[in-house]
Amino acid sequence: MRRRGDRLRGTAAVVCLVTAVVFTATAVFAAEWDKLSDRDGVLVERRVIPGSRVGEIRVTAHSPLPPASIFETIWRHQEYQEFVPFLKRLTLLSDTGDERITYEQLALPFVRDRDYTVRFRRRMDPIANRYEIVIEGANDAGPPPDGSHIRVTDIHGGWRTEPGIGGKGSTVRYEMKSDPGGLLPAWLVDRTMRHAAVDLMRAMLKRALEKNGTK
Repeated sequence: MRRRGDRLRGTAAVVCLVTAVVFTATAVFAAEWDKLSDRDGVLVERRVIPGSRVGEIRVTAHSPLPPASIFETIWRHQEYQEFVPFLKRLTLLSDTGDERITYEQLALPFVRDRDYTVRFRRRMDPIANRYEIVIEGANDAGPPPDGSHIRVTDIHGGWRTEPGIGGKGSTVRYEMKSDPGGLLPAWLVDRTMRHAAVDLMRAMLKRALEKNGTK
């Protein structure tokens, strides 16, 4: 049971870091969202994506911090290795201010390590106090496969932070649709996506509180 649990956690890490979101054109034709759970302040929803073997997950939560503080935490990619599980390496390849490209490697238990290059684009509206980060694969901008990792090619994702209800705190939303590749069966990927998304959301919100001197 322990071995199986470690495998599930390793799979969850792949799904967390290799993300996808409704910003892609495919999502326009997706089905409606179905609620999976709503516990401890975290709403989890899922919907089917035509032509994809796995579904898309949406996680929504609240933070007492302002949207800009949450956004700043998510945008600190250079700190991810301090708190994101299984992240073995993150190298910043380019940074033009509103766009970054990073090369990342994951070291996972019982499954082969993964690697990928991703592009992050930020969209900021300080007047509305709304911030977005769009993520997409950019393997052509990174190092070629070296044979020691499974190269992940299906990468799209994103975050959104905006004022909470009544203007208090922040509403934080994370959406993903990801297939980590390799021989992992679709049912296993689908099963762990939900837990992976919730874990990542909680990790980001906790980190934001810590960075702002709140426990």
